Amino acid sequence: MMANKWRRMCVCYGGMKKNKSLFISRKLSPKSVFLQLLQAKGYQVSGQSLIAFEPMDFSTYPTTDWIFFYSARAAEYFSFGLEKSGHSWPSATKIAAIGGGTARGLQAQGWRVDFIGNGHPAAVAAHFAPLIQGQTVLFPRAKNSKQSIQRLLPPQLETLDLIVYRNEPKSQFSIPPADILVFTSPMNAKTYFQKYAMAKGQQLISIGASTSQALVELGHPQVIEAKEPSEKGLAHAVFRLAETGSH
Repeated sequence: MMANKWRRMCVCYGGMKKNKSLFISRKLSPKSVFLQLLQAKGYQVSGQSLIAFEPMDFSTYPTTDWIFFYSARAAEYFSFGLEKSGHSWPSATKIAAIGGGTARGLQAQGWRVDFIGNGHPAAVAAHFAPLIQGQTVLFPRAKNSKQSIQRLLPPQLETLDLIVYRNEPKSQFSIPPADILVFTSPMNAKTYFQKYAMAKGQQLISIGASTSQALVELGHPQVIEAKEPSEKGLAHAVFRLAETGSH
């Protein structure tokens, strides 16, 4: 009897699956939707940005019909720069966001968002361009931004640049081993792979098309791309990966 019981216990414990570990290139707060969804499913999650951010001063900015934000961070640094230089938020100007995650960040600060893209640059540019015919658009952005929307808009449209923060890759960081790597920007992906090689069995998830393209250029074409560039979208990409068991 004891021998049979021991064999059953061995089968049970031998069949247990180790909780998957996951790294995301973003600092996560305890209230992070991504963190909460993944931990509820038993994932071991670690997160840190591999990019250092620093505000850049601006004493003035052009008055435009629209302001387009690539990220909630760009809006935060734009707002910080306005306050520091003694300017007020341009309340009469329409606000555009590249995707739902950026829009939610703006709305959480009490700002109205008049245009919300789906996070995919080609589609966002195609839907945004007809709305701004004969109007001007300001793009507050990072110094090293890929300017994905500006580059896709028709050249006759008037767009203006305002660099509101500097983003530089970190040189000192340590990442624990992880089964799944989740990248939230091209620069994060490039910075990671400058230090670490792809481990056997690791799987990749990206927040969007530009990050996926960066991974392909780095020699890692097998990528699951989030359907929405948000923490919720990234979490569902992880679940999709788990359901399929492959890329």
